[in-house]
Amino acid sequence: MCSLDKSNAGNAKLFGLLEDIGMDGTQFNLALMYFFFTYGLFEPVSNIMLRRVGPKIWFPFIVCAWGLITTLTSQASSYGSFIVIRLMLGITEAGLYPGAYFILSMWYTPKEIGTRMAIFYGANTTAGAFGGVIAYAHFLINTKLVRLPLGSQKEELEYASLRIKYANGHVSSTYEFRWSDVIAAAKDRKTYFMMMLFWWGGSVPTYSLSYTLPTMVANLGYSSVKAQALTTPPYIFATCVCVAVGYISDRKSRRYQCIMGAYTLGLIGIIILWITVHYSSLPGVSYFAIFLAAAGYSAQAPIVGAWTSSNITNPSKRAAAIGLLMLLGSVGGEKSPGLANISQAPTYPLGFGFSVGATVLGAMIPATIHWYLMRKENKRRDGLNIAEVERTYTTEELGEMGEDSPLFRFVL
Repeated sequence: MCSLDKSNAGNAKLFGLLEDIGMDGTQFNLALMYFFFTYGLFEPVSNIMLRRVGPKIWFPFIVCAWGLITTLTSQASSYGSFIVIRLMLGITEAGLYPGAYFILSMWYTPKEIGTRMAIFYGANTTAGAFGGVIAYAHFLINTKLVRLPLGSQKEELEYASLRIKYANGHVSSTYEFRWSDVIAAAKDRKTYFMMMLFWWGGSVPTYSLSYTLPTMVANLGYSSVKAQALTTPPYIFATCVCVAVGYISDRKSRRYQCIMGAYTLGLIGIIILWITVHYSSLPGVSYFAIFLAAAGYSAQAPIVGAWTSSNITNPSKRAAAIGLLMLLGSVGGEKSPGLANISQAPTYPLGFGFSVGATVLGAMIPATIHWYLMRKENKRRDGLNIAEVERTYTTEELGEMGEDSPLFRFVL
């Protein structure tokens, strides 16, 4: 539902949203962009609140809040009111993605989390599919609250807590919330590498595609109604690829290779699409390229989240790091509506060119540097004398070090 709220404006545009509110295409793109200002700003704030009050309170609150704001979208009657709605929607929806990623990291070990994050993110991709179906259909006509596995005396929850706490060995970081851990996340090099991957290799191309896909399919020669229906298959395919890549990344414990494979697939799709949109006789090839682009750029997101979670052991630091990387990722989403300016249809040279450049320069190269630096550090630690390390530091000191401990090995 959250994903539908964010992206269904692209579907509504085909059915007269601009005319109903009285805005042009440029104003529409700006309104979509404004959403990401508040969305990005409140992602780290929301994760800190989640860590302080717990998901059983925070999640129901933000879900009810964005449900109310979404309902009020129906009352937007001017460009100004539409902007206000989008800004408020950004505030209330900001907590879902970073919060869900953090909660999953508290339940699953590094060898399990990629698949789980992929299944979760697959819901986002599937929502893109159902957005078109719902729009098409519209034209034609006692769950339990989630909690962190902490503080419970039940044996199963204790087991779940301990297996995560000691997933990296017999030492563990503190589970107590401390502001110093939030600051540590802001100072950590890993946070900013992951920011770049999530921004340039994720948000920019993904949101560009989700906002413009209905229009792009319509430009291939299909009617607005049929274009809505045809947006569904690429998203279904992307969901399957997303979960498969997440599963492979867990089984092989190769985050970097899976991320690079996803980027490569998305890049191939974007390049083919960039070329074939100039030829009206090749709608089938263009449509096939949409499948590749949607799958590749969807598959990278959960692996970036899993890579981050696996290499930050302290829960408070991890929550802050996830919030921060998604903050910058949302800045990337803010740029996306402008990359597909309606005046550049149907070839969108700026959008395609920027997506290709962002993927290669802003994501694939930083991912390679990040992988290289962690591999180098792992090799250095492999050469250390473990007995000497254990004589030098107490178990508590090693646990306090988190991923900086000589006994910790980064997941590559």
